[in-house]
Amino acid sequence: MMIQQDLDLLQVLEHSPLACAIYDNSDLRIAFVNEEMLIMWCAQRDILGKRFGEVFPSFRVEGFESILEKVWQTGITYRAVDTPAMIIDGKEKHLRYFDFEYKALLNESGETYAILHTATDVTARFEVNSQLELHKEQLSFNNDLETLTHTLSHDVRNPLSIAKMGIEYLKQQNNNLTADNEKWYEVISGALTNVENIIQQTIQLSEARSIINLKDVNCLTDKIPTWCNEIKLLYPCFQGHIRIGQLLPIYGNIGAIYQVFMNILSNAVKYSSKSDTAEIEIYSEETGAGIVYFIKDNGIGIPEDELNKVFSVFNRATNAIEYNKGTGIGLSLAKRIIERYGGSINLSSTIGQGTLVRLFFPNKLATV
Repeated sequence: MMIQQDLDLLQVLEHSPLACAIYDNSDLRIAFVNEEMLIMWCAQRDILGKRFGEVFPSFRVEGFESILEKVWQTGITYRAVDTPAMIIDGKEKHLRYFDFEYKALLNESGETYAILHTATDVTARFEVNSQLELHKEQLSFNNDLETLTHTLSHDVRNPLSIAKMGIEYLKQQNNNLTADNEKWYEVISGALTNVENIIQQTIQLSEARSIINLKDVNCLTDKIPTWCNEIKLLYPCFQGHIRIGQLLPIYGNIGAIYQVFMNILSNAVKYSSKSDTAEIEIYSEETGAGIVYFIKDNGIGIPEDELNKVFSVFNRATNAIEYNKGTGIGLSLAKRIIERYGGSINLSSTIGQGTLVRLFFPNKLATV
């Protein structure tokens, strides 16, 4: 339940120009909502006291209830920008875009006792920016392609390093084909295939001036464990555990998907590698609009004021400098690729506690 000092703020929030709501238990009961939020939701005040998912089943389908539940469980605040949501007004549906925050309110024991939800409708801004971005891409595609081509060396480095390690290992062995030999041959073969996929994708980008939107469905049940093994070979000092949950299939070019996951997973392993109790979790959930993948680690975390900056090319978090491997390209490339497919990437992080990455892959691929 909410404490008195928070209740004293309700009067201020009631008159705030910012849309606000408060959920005060783990069932996400709506304890407070101001007029701006009611207008944004196209809802009436009788939703007070009811559960969020009960009042807004469409938000449950779109994954917002799941995010709120994780904020309550973890106590980690979640922020997102330009996020699409379907607003239902009677029999009409409207696709809107929002900047929003689910702020976990913690008691002295560090437990969540409420979530403060604030939001801003940025649909007009999003539509204008989308048109500007499209125009900018059309005018500056050659520069964009040059940047993507430059990143090729970054993504080729990992599979090539694995191949080189395998070759060196085999050189030290005798000519008999042991089980270890066979393992390394498979690793080398897979690594070189990934190199070919990355190169082929770049060639396609050059020829078609976009990432080709293949409608192939890619099953990741076998691929993600293989990619995790590749990354652990690159970071032998990592002694933690990687827990893999449900891995749902997603649409897209497998070379592009490989680049996205390898960059995110590599960061999770790299920045957890100095911990004796490193834990990484990978799982996915289905929403009405697509598939969401979650990659969670308990590594060094990212400073709050740098969460958006880490998506810029050549930009690394200040607390990552002591880790030698890294160019600041990976997250920028992952964001660029996933957004070309009409998806999105969001980060939540706490210094010293870890990072949660949310990757959204839509059911229908965007045209780029």
